[in-house]
Amino acid sequence: MPLWEIYALRYAGPVTSPGALTLWNRGWDQVAERAYYFWCLLGPGGPVVVDAGTAPGPAKQRGLPNYVPPDEMLARLGVEAASAPHLVLTHLHWDHAGGAELFPAAQIHLHAREWRFWRHEPVARRPVFDFFRDEDALAALDRAKAQGRLVLHPGGGPLPPGLELIEAPGHTPGLMAVGVDTAAGRAVLGSDCGHTFQNYAEDWPSSFICDLPAWLGSMQRLRESAASPELLFPGHDLALSRGYPQAAPGVTRLA
Repeated sequence: MPLWEIYALRYAGPVTSPGALTLWNRGWDQVAERAYYFWCLLGPGGPVVVDAGTAPGPAKQRGLPNYVPPDEMLARLGVEAASAPHLVLTHLHWDHAGGAELFPAAQIHLHAREWRFWRHEPVARRPVFDFFRDEDALAALDRAKAQGRLVLHPGGGPLPPGLELIEAPGHTPGLMAVGVDTAAGRAVLGSDCGHTFQNYAEDWPSSFICDLPAWLGSMQRLRESAASPELLFPGHDLALSRGYPQAAPGVTRLA
């Protein structure tokens, strides 16, 4: 069975916010830290990049501290974004999909429901959703679709051997996690199904949830998919930068 290595690339942060941002309706009087990541999987069918960070323009507009463009982060790992063969977009929020234009050769994997929601459903233009929208990223995906590079998955399914897409809606309508066979066992990149390890440990979402019942089902599914709680990785926990071996500046090996 092919085994993969998982690397977390912190492209911005840390930032602070009220605790209730990462723990829904809890910790209003507390301060929480978080960071911005995407991931790279190295193995026999790779590299496979999971999420794309965001482009310099939106990073500046949103005031991201310590921002490094995603292609520069990948170069620290010896990976060239321009020639990466696969890019998985777990969901289409600006901080996960905004750098899609940096991957002009990649097959881009996305849940069909996520694409339909952000590209075609009018409710996605209401302010509460529009805040997370990146129109330039959607235009880049339009171009990828015209080139035959956008792969819209109707559900979970396989990627290169040793990897699997896992449906995990709730944070967004069509979020997908990625199951990864590693030397430590089956790991799951949950992206923003859980922003922090605490979300998973306490069965409690962040404030960014569009469908709470769906989220509860996804949380259980991802727990059951990972070989251990330590191998279920969240999307924004600063611990991803601090508790693992450093492979390069801002890059840690998770498994």
